Amino acid sequence: MTDHSRTADAVAAVVDDLAGDGDIDITSWTDLDGLPRDIDVLAAQAHQIFQHARTWVCQREGFEPSPICLLSPLAELMDVFAQGFAEVERIAVADWQSIREAVVATTADLKAVDQMVADWLPVVA
Repeated sequence: MTDHSRTADAVAAVVDDLAGDGDIDITSWTDLDGLPRDIDVLAAQAHQIFQHARTWVCQREGFEPSPICLLSPLAELMDVFAQGFAEVERIAVADWQSIREAVVATTADLKAVDQMVADWLPVVA
């Protein structure tokens, strides 16, 4: 059985963030630390959805029960649909990966700037 608790937590956090003004509010750079993991969860879910579609939606067998079945020409379309799902998944995964890389790079840049400013400013007791 799949444990969906982490996914549910990620979705709940996004829904909670969107419940206010429709924006995801990042109030601290440390909020960005968990975002790549959340993106990975969403990318994994997308993969599962496309895998399910290719496995269960794109079955030729339902259209080929006998040689005289009037729906048998649709069987060939299932291969086309499977290819379409594979291409959409490839694009979606590439987009998620691009977003993830940008979040990681931006987080590192923001932390570096924070550290630079902290180094420049005197510590006040």
